[in-house]
Amino acid sequence: MLDEKRPRSLRRTLGYWIRLAIAGGLLLASLLALFAGPWLQAWYTAPQASPAASATQTLPATPAASPTPAATSPAEPAEPLLSDHSLDGRRVLSLSELGYAHLFSHQLTSAALTRLTYGEWDDIEPALSPDGARLAFASNRGGNWDLYMVEMATGTTTALTQDAAYDGQPSWSSNDWLAYTHDLNGNLEVAIRPLDGSLEPVYVSLSAARDHSPSWRPGAQQLAFISDRDGGSHVWLLHLDQEGEARFVALAPGRGAQASPAWSPDGRLLAWAEQDQAGVWGIYISDLLSPPRYLGSGQAPSWSPAGDVVLASLALNGQEYLSAYRVDGSLALAPQALPGQLHGSSWAAGSWPQPLPELLQAAAAAQPQAIWANTLAASTQRSQHQATPLLDVYAPNAALSSAAAAPFEALRARSAQLLGWDALSSLENALTPLTSTLAPGQSESWLYTGRAFELRSGLLNAGWLAAVREDQDDQTYWRIYLRSANPQGGLGKPLTQLPWDFAARYRGVENSYQAGGAPLQEIPAGYWVDFTALAAEYGFERLPSQSNWRSFFPALRFNQFVLRAGLSWNEAMQQLYSAEELSARP
Repeated sequence: MLDEKRPRSLRRTLGYWIRLAIAGGLLLASLLALFAGPWLQAWYTAPQASPAASATQTLPATPAASPTPAATSPAEPAEPLLSDHSLDGRRVLSLSELGYAHLFSHQLTSAALTRLTYGEWDDIEPALSPDGARLAFASNRGGNWDLYMVEMATGTTTALTQDAAYDGQPSWSSNDWLAYTHDLNGNLEVAIRPLDGSLEPVYVSLSAARDHSPSWRPGAQQLAFISDRDGGSHVWLLHLDQEGEARFVALAPGRGAQASPAWSPDGRLLAWAEQDQAGVWGIYISDLLSPPRYLGSGQAPSWSPAGDVVLASLALNGQEYLSAYRVDGSLALAPQALPGQLHGSSWAAGSWPQPLPELLQAAAAAQPQAIWANTLAASTQRSQHQATPLLDVYAPNAALSSAAAAPFEALRARSAQLLGWDALSSLENALTPLTSTLAPGQSESWLYTGRAFELRSGLLNAGWLAAVREDQDDQTYWRIYLRSANPQGGLGKPLTQLPWDFAARYRGVENSYQAGGAPLQEIPAGYWVDFTALAAEYGFERLPSQSNWRSFFPALRFNQFVLRAGLSWNEAMQQLYSAEELSARP
């Protein structure tokens, strides 16, 4: 045969060349991936709209809805990017501190907090300018809610609005205009105005609906905002350079309640918070050309200066946390516990001046103290407490445990200041004696411990109390709002959510009866104080309704607030009663 006549070296050379050809092909593929990969990626992504183009294009009205996520939070990576440069920049948080909300600078990588404002008032909803040089925020330091601005280089604070009506939720444009929420004759509207005040505010969302929470799209004449004009609280887009109703576009209709829209710094992506069917809040983002994408659990999103990370707040078992997600949904920052309730955050490029201006140093050096806070800290100790009478309080038994009396009196004074009337001067229940019998299913009520009180349920029918339903982890909670005595302004805020109408169960409508009521048909007018949030500042938590609340009114527990301080019911009982008293309980 021919192969047998060839030299041995030639037969080996043929196999050699075959193997060499294969190796050469693999090497060529590797070189192409290494050197041509970036060019190919740029070629592939070139048809997508640039940030500048997407910031001005007309957007579709109904992007397709994304599926509800199977889990409420993404899996935590082994190594969260705690030192990633994406977490750099200036960050401002509004945090509660001994009953008041103050502004703090914050470093994610060190969890360091430095107080920027201080006083016996509330500073909330911070908004850093795009360059980080100025900070707008809402404050009630003047007796009602107005907008203020701090020059970060000097610490100088300037009032931007001065009127009795509510002003809040500021958002910066790219050219020194502010968008914000204003209460216009009893209806929330989105207003815009130049920072220098050279023009009167322009109300750009005029409608019978409640329009609020604006976010100005960088580099564009567009605002994202929340409106109930379609019957639910949803994100809408407003084209400022168009006329008529065509300038309003619903971005994600038919989905759950939405809140807190926030644009990425390049204006390409919009983030917002949204509730799923179980009542859990999650963060979604979209380029408004594609279906929304779920990032993870949380509320109140704010973007990193690089636009690759979204900061979010989480509320778990009465504790608030900060977390952050990359735009691909992976975790950028493991949840960090916050020392108080969060009332807004903002993130911009740059670093904080070192040292801070003298005006800001004064706030940073303040050392707030409160006697009631010391009492609250000591209330968890395994020491005996005693029943303490409540002065000038009308209740079946006007007393609380000595562990709860001081925080209660501090809460009473603060709520009276905010409301203009003393809501805690008359209670449905306070300390309930061991010999008294409560409603069925209440044998282990916290009212027996002297660490709980109940607001007057009659305030609900009188129109001075509103209860907003909040479902969490298959349990029903109620957020309680109390009406301010000042219907035109003051220290309260307009409501943005529909309260629950418990009386609807008795109107002969089967669905309302089975559901234990129904949402009110419209949001009540006036100004309101979030009493649930305020009570939590002083250690008093709400309880979930019992499972039979839809058919048994006492099981609602909507008006009960408890100072648990980490104790179990048995531990709290043992603080107030001797073993003999507990064993003799009927």
